[in-house]
Amino acid sequence: MEQIHDLPGERRKLVAKPYEAGSTFRPAFLFLDKEQRAALSAYYGYARAVDDIADDPALPDAEKAARLGAWRAAVERIFSGAPAAVPLETELAGAVRGFGLRPEHFLLVLEGVAQDTAKKNYETFDELKTYMFKVASAVGLACLTIFRYKDADAGLLAEKLGCAVQLTNIIRDTAEDHAAGRVYLPARDLRRFGCAPADLGGGSNYTPNFIELMKFEAARARGLYSEADASAGAGNRPAGGKRPFAVLVITELYRELLAKIERGGFRVKDGRVALTAFEKGKALFYAWRNRRR
Repeated sequence: MEQIHDLPGERRKLVAKPYEAGSTFRPAFLFLDKEQRAALSAYYGYARAVDDIADDPALPDAEKAARLGAWRAAVERIFSGAPAAVPLETELAGAVRGFGLRPEHFLLVLEGVAQDTAKKNYETFDELKTYMFKVASAVGLACLTIFRYKDADAGLLAEKLGCAVQLTNIIRDTAEDHAAGRVYLPARDLRRFGCAPADLGGGSNYTPNFIELMKFEAARARGLYSEADASAGAGNRPAGGKRPFAVLVITELYRELLAKIERGGFRVKDGRVALTAFEKGKALFYAWRNRRR
């Protein structure tokens, strides 16, 4: 278990990330109660910890597999009631007891980040969707559980919104991922628009073919946001309630991020696109306006 013994020293860094001023996700935390913030911070810390393992270029694949295996053992301890090895396990166990988080909320994320260490590209969008479900929709399911959104159809909302958010991030991080040796945009789409993987790199030009590819993927992401909106209709709400405001906030923040990328002409190779305070405020206004839908 020594692979995760260093986690307590990293805990403040991991948990602070949702609250950083530059984080797109941060405003959603402001609309949760104390117990929800604690549970989501613990879960977010877990997700960041395993994601950082997969993304660490200094770690050989064998070491990544060992560390991810240690986290799998930690998840097993959490759900078996065994003593915790690190403080984060104790906090996660509290979230499991308090909100009913399930093993798949943790294990699917592990499967997804493990996939990052072995699979560097995707042939079709269906393949990519399977990956996105693991690393994003599973997180969405956990978030909805913490938000106390218990309707039987909530899984569809988590699936669509998770994929929409993840595809937005993939569009934004195209050059960054290419530098790390990963191409998430489907190879079939690249061929359709006459692009090669090298065209996604930071040193390449903004060719008309690249822009058309980005427009296509952005339209696909917008379609997923619309499907998420449709899945959260009146029949997809807890009895006597409505969509949690935090869900609306997350939706509008990432929809605004996608819109900013579009307004900027898809200049995603020039550096990471981020929302300004004004743009986040605009997204919050849209979320407030839509709160009774």
